[in-house]
Order: sequence, then C-alpha cells, then structure tokens
Amino acid sequence: MNKNKIWKIKGFEGMFSDEDLIALIKEGQIRSDFLLKSKDMKKWIALKESIYQYYVEDERDETL
Repeated sequence: MNKNKIWKIKGFEGMFSDEDLIALIKEGQIRSDFLLKSKDMKKWIALKESIYQYYVEDERDETL
C-alpha cells in the first residue's frame, strides 16, 4: 500500500491520498456530508468538519 494513501471514504473502495481526495471534491464526486477516516482516527468525520472543507464550493451567498 502506498504510504500517501491514508484516507478512507465511507461508501468508496480503497484508500486515497490527499491529492486524490482534493480531486474528488473538485470533480463533485464527494460532498461536504461524506464521511472520512484515516488509520489513525477512531471515528468517521464529515468532510465539512475536516481541513478539506475549504475545497468544497460554498453554496451560500455571502455579503461582505
């Protein structure tokens, strides 16, 4: 197994690297409510609760 492939995505087969995960987000294949886990984590977390939330396009309109 490649050491860079550290992520599991609930409902997907295999392991994913950071780059793989970012690509899947940008392609729209995974959304903010998808669950992620690494071998060091005991629980699944939502993508929106991870550092990768910044790659998800925000659907809200923001006013500054």
